[in-house]
Formats: sequence, C-alpha cells, structure tokens
Amino acid sequence: NLLYAVKIKALAAKAGIESVSTEDGQIILRLIQGTQFDRQKLAPFLKDGIKLGTTQLRLNPKRLGSDWQQVLEGVLSKIS
Repeated sequence: NLLYAVKIKALAAKAGIESVSTEDGQIILRLIQGTQFDRQKLAPFLKDGIKLGTTQLRLNPKRLGSDWQQVLEGVLSKIS
C-alpha cells in the first residue's frame, strides 16, 4: 500500500496535481491553483463514480468497484 501511495503521488506531481486526499470515502485530486481540468481529455473516464469540477476530481472507489486503482492511474496518466 505504501509503494502504491508513492506511485500515485509521483504520477500526481507529474500531472500538476497539488494534492491527493481522501474525504468521506472519496479520493480527491486538486489541481495547482490557476489551472483547470481538460474535460475533453478526461471524457473517456467520466462515468459513475467520478465527478469532475474545474479544479478538483473526485473518485468514489465503492462505485468504481475493484478496478478503482487502474481508473485512478489512468486518470492521472491522461492529465499529464
């Protein structure tokens, strides 16, 4: 789990994510101030369990099911 967390933090830093946190069972990605998510780039990932705002993206692992880690990695790869 620790190695996975380090991997996610590295992918997030490369993608311009200021923070990766959890809140109410959701994983929250927050962009560096002054930047916004590109909705078109992320369109293939937008499904039940993912909410996209202008500066934050929320993933709900329970709704995404057992492949939530792959979805998180895919989103981070697509952002960078």
